[in-house]
Amino acid sequence: MTNEKDTVSATQARDPEPVDALDPRQAPSFYIKLLSQELTRIAEAGLRPLGLGMGSLHVLTALKTGEASTQADLVKLLHVEQPSMAQMLARLERDGLIARSPHPSNGRLQLIELTPVAKSLLPRSKEILMEGNKRALADFSGEETQHLLALLKRMHRNLSGGVNET
Repeated sequence: MTNEKDTVSATQARDPEPVDALDPRQAPSFYIKLLSQELTRIAEAGLRPLGLGMGSLHVLTALKTGEASTQADLVKLLHVEQPSMAQMLARLERDGLIARSPHPSNGRLQLIELTPVAKSLLPRSKEILMEGNKRALADFSGEETQHLLALLKRMHRNLSGGVNET
């Protein structure tokens, strides 16, 4: 016969112990932020010698994949303010990484394209980004990595309502 104290309800078994609200180190968001900061630091250090940063890399990647071809597209896709994007594009153009040309059907828009210089930097940039991930996941099994990725995607879906799901 089982003792009432020994019986664990399905809800209790499924739900984790409550997080200590007074200790932020007990919340997943604390470690997610630390990981984000560290991965960004590693990436920025690797990208800096190429004349790139994380922000510019997102823009260049969106242009390369065809997800965006105008400033308005980039603003919407990357969730940044228009003035910030205008400054970023001016720097990228100054550095010879993008070229602008008139839009064929809308005189108010300009098409933005990668230059050969930018195209040549993207493969190494991707390697640099992956280096941080490799270091972070160095002692994870493939199964653990896939499980972590699934959990992170689920957390993102919970917070975004499924918007921008990748």
